[in-house]
Amino acid sequence: MSDVTHPKVSANPSYRHIASGATLKFGLVAAFITACIWASWLVSVKMGAQSALTTFDLALMRYGIPALVLFPFLYRSRRLLLTVPSWTLFGIVLGAGVPFFFLSSAGMHYAPVSHAGLLIPGTFPLFVTAIAFFVFKEPLSRPRLLGLIAIMIGVVALLLISMWSLNGDVWKGDLLFIGASFFWAIYTICLRVAGLPPLAATGLLGLVSTCLLVGLLATGVVSSGMSLVSVNELAWQFFVQSILVGLCTGFSYGYAINSLGAERTAAMGALTPVLASLLAIPLLHESIGLAATLGLCFVCVGVVFASGIVKSSR
Repeated sequence: MSDVTHPKVSANPSYRHIASGATLKFGLVAAFITACIWASWLVSVKMGAQSALTTFDLALMRYGIPALVLFPFLYRSRRLLLTVPSWTLFGIVLGAGVPFFFLSSAGMHYAPVSHAGLLIPGTFPLFVTAIAFFVFKEPLSRPRLLGLIAIMIGVVALLLISMWSLNGDVWKGDLLFIGASFFWAIYTICLRVAGLPPLAATGLLGLVSTCLLVGLLATGVVSSGMSLVSVNELAWQFFVQSILVGLCTGFSYGYAINSLGAERTAAMGALTPVLASLLAIPLLHESIGLAATLGLCFVCVGVVFASGIVKSSR
């Protein structure tokens, strides 16, 4: 129990270490690729929510294939896992596993992709910074404080306008997205502190999540609708969920976190709502209203400041 209660705090926590040179450049490329895949994932989950596919189906594709493919990497790192604090392993599985996926998918039933792209990657830097401040006792600089204020303004404005919109349930989706963002922040911090190889961490996440999904199916808590959709739709979802999100971002996001740190990687996530909104226009025929545009601007600017990319002159 001693390793679960309080993470070790040092003057220079491991998650704050930033790479340099070629590693830094590769980290930026990895973060950009991750943002592009995240945008595709948000659109695919919305498509799934509008089809006969269930959240279980999408989640099984997301975690099942990576669990099988990456099991050798996980097995190779089994001794390393024993040296990692158990609270970080729990945070990795909890933060990016079944709870995160089900919250994100449930939100898609109420709110558009533009809101998901704005709130999930847009607000998780807020939670990352809060964890850094309260748990790791990180100081809060003036640029970061201004960034957090901008993020909160954008989020609150979007929530208020959603409540006043013609579709009175949009705000429910927004709250679910914010909940998913909180879980993703837990995953990001724990992944950074654990320092596991990206493929091993993704394999662990996939294995535990798949076991949980199978248990939910066996007990009748969830159901499957794969037999009710076309082969083309299954192929598209398999490509996005299993190949792009499950395998590719398992490496790219982990590499970016280890190279850039949690907060700079969060800043690159500001590209996700822009890309997701643009993809949703032709693929889902969604429109971007003035409210979403203003909220998008506030959150994107806030993320850049809150991430630490903009340094204080002091």
